[in-house]
Amino acid sequence: MLAIERQRKILDTAKREGAVRTQELASSLGVTEETVRRDLDTLSRQGLLRRTHGGAADISMVIKESTQTEREARQAAEKTTIARLAAKKIGDNETIMLDASSTTLELAHHIPKGKEKLRVLTYSHDVVEKLSVRSDIELILLGGVFEPKGRRFMGMLTEIGIRTFNIDRFFFSGHGYDTTLGVGEPNPEESRLKATAMTHARWKCALMDHTKLGRKTDHFFVKPEEIDLFITDSVTEAFRKSMEDQGIKILSA
Repeated sequence: MLAIERQRKILDTAKREGAVRTQELASSLGVTEETVRRDLDTLSRQGLLRRTHGGAADISMVIKESTQTEREARQAAEKTTIARLAAKKIGDNETIMLDASSTTLELAHHIPKGKEKLRVLTYSHDVVEKLSVRSDIELILLGGVFEPKGRRFMGMLTEIGIRTFNIDRFFFSGHGYDTTLGVGEPNPEESRLKATAMTHARWKCALMDHTKLGRKTDHFFVKPEEIDLFITDSVTEAFRKSMEDQGIKILSA
């Protein structure tokens, strides 16, 4: 079968099913997985497919990143529940980092008062606005290039800033959670930024409401076994058992 014919079949399958997997394509087309990967790369460069982990997706299936306002409006009650549980984990004399998610923005609202020598790092404009009135917190904004859609600072300067601190606790969220691949984001730059924070944090805590469990995403920045604590609002017993079997401590309301 000619390459152009294979690639036409791949496009037809992706359009019909929304996504394709390398292994399944290799089997159905009677070629090696390496041949399929080359075809997917070619189609991706031509803008006809979007490469994903283990395959590709129809270009119309691109996962769009929501604005900060849109994220804040979703599952507000659940985020409050999660934030209150997370706030109990903050101690004295700690440097904590909050990402630019709407769930950690809610956590900022619930940070206990009276903690000794509490330092908060963030690249979120909204977190800084919320905590700017707190005289008991040393508040540090990690600079970079301002990204208005997410109301956050990003880029090389932000990553350099993260590397200059010893982070005791990193509280973060994400677009989706996969039990094998971990937490991911649709934005590759955001994912890389959080991956940098992971390498500089002693303790990592995922804050994710139930709607994100099993949700598809593209760019994974932390594996399940690297998470010290997973906090959610509600979870099935099957999911809880899966997490515990991986050695992950989980808290739910």
